[in-house]
Amino acid sequence: ETKNEDSSSLAILPTPAIGGVGLLEDWEKSATIGFKAEGEAIFLLGMLHGELGQSMWLRELRGRSEGAPPDVNLEEEQALGEFVRMLIQNCAVSAVHDVSDGGPAVAVAEMALAGNIGASLHYALESSGQFFETAWFAEDQGLYIVTTGVSHELQRLAHDANFTCYLIGFTGGSSIKWKS
Repeated sequence: ETKNEDSSSLAILPTPAIGGVGLLEDWEKSATIGFKAEGEAIFLLGMLHGELGQSMWLRELRGRSEGAPPDVNLEEEQALGEFVRMLIQNCAVSAVHDVSDGGPAVAVAEMALAGNIGASLHYALESSGQFFETAWFAEDQGLYIVTTGVSHELQRLAHDANFTCYLIGFTGGSSIKWKS
């Protein structure tokens, strides 16, 4: 909740927020959001549905606050979260970020800023049947952006675990660029 200029309350959408605290047995086996090196593959893990209801994109670029927030499937989200945790523990990924606050494009931008490394992205998400906005700015639940230096291993692990894994680009440079 935040205050307007006249001191009245204003809810920040979406209002529900969940935080978590835990202990790590080995903090060196943790992941941060910042890109770590140039030339790493960038993947979107999880099934992209393209849900824009109540999204930042809809609110900021279209001036609308409508639609239902993204559906949540707790069983699928827990399974993917456990898979991502296993990837981190096995050092299979170098950076991890969820897409819940602005979609894949915003998550990649935050990762690039945190690591001071750019990215070259391709329009591969559009080939999944989504339009540019719904592919890159959807705030679907249970989606993660991850980076890795061993992309074939990550793809194999995701395939074996029955998770969707989109290659969306590579880290490098000093800016974020989309290529077709």
